[in-house]
Amino acid sequence: MSTNTLTKKQLATYEAIQKLTYQSGRQPTLDEIASELNITSKSTVHEHVQALIRAEVLLQGVGKKAYELPKELEDINLPVLGRIAAGKPIEAIPEQRTVNPNEILVRSDRYALLVRGDSMIDIGVMDGDYVVVQRQDYAHSGEVVSVLVDDCETTLKRIYYLSDGQVELRPENRTLQSMFYPAESVQVQGKMVGLFRKWA
Repeated sequence: MSTNTLTKKQLATYEAIQKLTYQSGRQPTLDEIASELNITSKSTVHEHVQALIRAEVLLQGVGKKAYELPKELEDINLPVLGRIAAGKPIEAIPEQRTVNPNEILVRSDRYALLVRGDSMIDIGVMDGDYVVVQRQDYAHSGEVVSVLVDDCETTLKRIYYLSDGQVELRPENRTLQSMFYPAESVQVQGKMVGLFRKWA
């Protein structure tokens, strides 16, 4: 079973099914999937589900069921779209007993980037980490974002909009200096919303 050949809409449908399954512990209905995807037509969702069945991501439904889940859903995967140039210890939250990673990871407007470099280490973003990015073309001052500079270089930095029309890209590494560019040279691609790493 592979999601590599799915269209964006099919992948979004699959991700919605994963998210709803992990949240509720059961197979979501077509109506629930449609609501999650903000789609008004249940028949459109049915078409996407049938495409997932043909791709062998889902199983053919039995009886009145439009589809069946595999015995075990595959591990949740984000598309890794590339590498990106890039602390404080994570504070414990005693009252928080559980966390659902799907609320961070499983959305069709999010993807992962592999971090290369140490420019964000003071906020705990290390070389080899994966950052989760929410796809958007705007950001507020102070947010950590993925930006394209001069249409050629992508980097992860904290962004600040200055009064003189320039943009400051500030690293989170006390040994490094900020970079300054004209606003038109910097294109926001997304905002960092999460991070994960493999532990050897």
